[in-house]
Amino acid sequence: MTSFRTWFSSHAAEFDALLLDVDGVLMTSRTPLPGSRELVADLRESQFPFLLLTNDGCNSPAQKTAYLERGGLRFSIDELVSSSHALEELVQERDWHGSTFFVMGQLGDPCYARQAGIQTTRDLQALADGDCLGVLVGEESYDWEHTIAGVFNFLIHHRDAPVVVPNPDVYFPVKGDRLHPASGATVGFVQFLCQTHGFTIEPIFLGKPHSPIFRHAHREVERRLGRALPPSRLLMLGDSLASDIRGGRDYGTRTGLMLTGITTPAMLAAAGTQPDLVFTTL
Repeated sequence: MTSFRTWFSSHAAEFDALLLDVDGVLMTSRTPLPGSRELVADLRESQFPFLLLTNDGCNSPAQKTAYLERGGLRFSIDELVSSSHALEELVQERDWHGSTFFVMGQLGDPCYARQAGIQTTRDLQALADGDCLGVLVGEESYDWEHTIAGVFNFLIHHRDAPVVVPNPDVYFPVKGDRLHPASGATVGFVQFLCQTHGFTIEPIFLGKPHSPIFRHAHREVERRLGRALPPSRLLMLGDSLASDIRGGRDYGTRTGLMLTGITTPAMLAAAGTQPDLVFTTL
């Protein structure tokens, strides 16, 4: 298949809502991809329910929508679901309200961990003193060497401490077709260090392909529609086989792969995880 908009115009009745990945589907390097404005206009005109689903773990929902608006795509905050929303539910489920977590990197401005009810610190001494319940793995620029060393030594003495990773992605695309390591790679390195030292940690992942972000989006769609619906009535449209397609498949949604981001035709041909649908343009 070629154009998603062309296909969707005659298949929309098969679905109750559309879940749209952001980077690699609507935007790339702060620039809207061809057809993104037209797709959003189509959805708004037909009043077809949709949500943006992003793994962005270093920006708050307000920052992410502002980033999209600078690129010419205007969305309200309540049209976006990110891993920050799954953190709110996790805090409630684990009764972590008021607990202090050490933060690696950034968690948005305003900090979505604080908005979820968590106290945060980047003080390595507080981590060494055991004053933190656990660790939150963010992104952006920070002192990787000393921070990872501090977290590793904290976990040696607090092996059951929760390690929460909003964004499981190992890398993300940046300008000029380059890739940048993401928080999934950071926690993978920490896991390797722990394993080498003789113990394992089981991070709590919130974003795609893991279920918390899909579960939150599903509940939000049901709330808006005022009725229950099976996951199969949702279509997840993304550019990543590892996060969007695998996550949607595991949760039970239909899946559509856009070949406009990080997945190439060669990668798709060799992949064990296959989407229901493939599109080369919006």
